[in-house]
Amino acid sequence: MVTVLFVHGTGVREPFYTQALEGIRNGLASVRPDVRVEPCDWGSSLGSYLRAGGVSIPGYPEYLATAEEAEAETAESGVVAAGPYPLPSDGFEGGSETDEDRLRWAMLYADPFAELGVYAMSGKPSGSGAPALFTPGVISSGDQLLGVLSRLGASDAVRDAWRAFVSSPSVTEGVAALLAAQELRQAVVAAPAEGDALPRLAARALTAWAMAQSPREAGTFPVPERDDLVDLLTNELGGDAKGLNDVLVSALGYSARLFERSFGSRMLVARRARLSNRSVGFFGDVLSYLTRGQAVRDHVADTIRALPDRGPVVLLGHSLGGIIAFDLLAAQASNPVADMLVTVGSQAPLLYELDALPSLPYGTGLPGAFPRWLNVHDRRDLLSYVAAEAFGNDPRITDVAVDNRQPVSAAHSSYWANAYLYRVLADALPG
Repeated sequence: MVTVLFVHGTGVREPFYTQALEGIRNGLASVRPDVRVEPCDWGSSLGSYLRAGGVSIPGYPEYLATAEEAEAETAESGVVAAGPYPLPSDGFEGGSETDEDRLRWAMLYADPFAELGVYAMSGKPSGSGAPALFTPGVISSGDQLLGVLSRLGASDAVRDAWRAFVSSPSVTEGVAALLAAQELRQAVVAAPAEGDALPRLAARALTAWAMAQSPREAGTFPVPERDDLVDLLTNELGGDAKGLNDVLVSALGYSARLFERSFGSRMLVARRARLSNRSVGFFGDVLSYLTRGQAVRDHVADTIRALPDRGPVVLLGHSLGGIIAFDLLAAQASNPVADMLVTVGSQAPLLYELDALPSLPYGTGLPGAFPRWLNVHDRRDLLSYVAAEAFGNDPRITDVAVDNRQPVSAAHSSYWANAYLYRVLADALPG
């Protein structure tokens, strides 16, 4: 039996490693049931940690205390945490997203109500000037939306689809948060007498809010399932307009681009503690590997030697995990511990070109006994790189480009939610 050993990347700890592992197992089981996926969680024992509780980061201890209080309240309420990553329902080769739509989702991932705020600020979307005057006996489209929204949790179809997408929080909690949002109230006032884009914008806001409240990263939610939930919510809230008003389209596009450009300054400073909670593990693991990499490589090698029923072994490494797996194979080139290397969103090619790999000086090429290497990358993942040309177009290397259909901010974490990746692996794995 073929065994795939999953070597995780930077900042990954439990329960997220197990969630990713189960996602990979489910994804491969649908296309290669003969393949066994085994764990290699090096981060739990050898990864980096804030030994003093993050006191060096301004605002971090206060943020952590608040987060722990919220987690305790959730546990007391009996709400179940998000489960393993679901198996994507279709492939990602195509898709009709525009770059602007990806930017808008990046904005929604950071602020779920951002589009509603833009809608309200862009004026009356119908382009006819001031909001419609009150007419006795006539319910405005905005008030109609509020009425339908307040009853949304009673829909069995909505509840089932919501639970399938995110196990917590509930759709009722999402509706309550949206109804309390100032952006929605302002958008309702700006809505025209007849229906327009507001139902879809509200549906996107609800979906983005659910993703933001989940402990999972936005990029781990399959895009088809995200969009299906938006479509269902849109229909329940009154359906789509025939087309977005030009003023609204321009305002949404401009806001999304402005958000992408300014995210690195004002919002990063304002949300430093929360962002640090995610980034410390990332950079900390990189630094730890550079100083104690041999211990990590030995851990992976020992895990391989302990595998039962040895058949062909494939090292599957994501991000830093790909560097670890590459270094291990390059350092033991005379007697490879695995029969194939698969790197996903990894920086090994860049480090080789920079002459910064611990195991292989630039210009030496792959060792003679180095196994086949499949390198998967996404152009929107700024932490993924192309391998073949950097290594002199060695025939053992195959580069495969995938489209995770996520904005730049989420592309690096979204490979395991891409059904196309598993079809690529199905064809490439031994057996």
